[in-house]
Amino acid sequence: MVFVPVRNRSAFTLVELLVVIAIIAILTGLLLPAVQRIREAANRIECSNHLKQIGLAFHNYHDTNGYLPDGGKNKCNLPYSVFMPDPDRAHCDAANADPNDDYGCCAPYDGPFPAGTPLQDKRMEWSWPYQILPHIEQDALYRTTSNATVIRTPIKIYNCPSRRRAQLVNNHSTIDYAGCAGTGSNGMVVRQGIGPITFAMVTDGLSNTVLAGEKRMKKDRFGKTSDDNESWAEPGWDTEIYRIAARDPDRPAADRGPSPDIVTTMIPPFTADNIDSGLSQFGSSHPSGANFVLGDGSVRHIRFNPDPTAFQRFCVRNDGANFDANGF
Repeated sequence: MVFVPVRNRSAFTLVELLVVIAIIAILTGLLLPAVQRIREAANRIECSNHLKQIGLAFHNYHDTNGYLPDGGKNKCNLPYSVFMPDPDRAHCDAANADPNDDYGCCAPYDGPFPAGTPLQDKRMEWSWPYQILPHIEQDALYRTTSNATVIRTPIKIYNCPSRRRAQLVNNHSTIDYAGCAGTGSNGMVVRQGIGPITFAMVTDGLSNTVLAGEKRMKKDRFGKTSDDNESWAEPGWDTEIYRIAARDPDRPAADRGPSPDIVTTMIPPFTADNIDSGLSQFGSSHPSGANFVLGDGSVRHIRFNPDPTAFQRFCVRNDGANFDANGF
């Protein structure tokens, strides 16, 4: 009698392999959204912590100086609201015409300064992100004599992790948070020449007034739009470092409140002339809302597209209007 040895099977059949692959694909499809939600929740907490640190720095600055950090000033230092007619703007641009100065009226103020003015005091024109550096453990950067070093140093707490990590974009550092200018000049962060603003001037109450928040941006044009093409340290009074709760004439009234980031094809018409124009509203890369730090240092997550009138009142420091700040 001949015995035929029975071989033990050591591999999957094709059908079994396909079944395993299908199961893995199904599990991945089920788990991926959960992983993304967990990651976004962590990013949102980290973003809130960044604003908490910024708010604390504002308070420490106020304790030290007796007034709040401000939005800097340009060479012109004209106290105009960003969407109000400005008959002096053309004259200002012409007066500052300089073949070596491509910033026009948006350059930081560069003097004249009194003799002996310290370098750091001259840089006070660079607005609040520079002014608060000693209060966010960046004293060495605050005191460096190299302007280029300041401009090209990313600050971790100035970026929202849901949008991007601290990095250089087109050779300059970026910022995803903006001071609240109210409807132009009646917020807690104003341009020099209007201020200084103190806590005592926030008559609506620190817990009822927005200090700073996340910026709405064009997510397909990072580093190119006019609210993201300069460093947090350099622009003076520019939309890199402030946002308002007034209606942009080119956008719907609802855009007074925080809205999601957009791409340039979402809200037409974008043309060659305005594709890289900046946005002036608050907003974020989070899926449902944006984070804000209030005057009392607390952080609030406000859903997208809240009541535009109520949000506008939330951003103004002294209008005396009644509204429910817990309704957002």
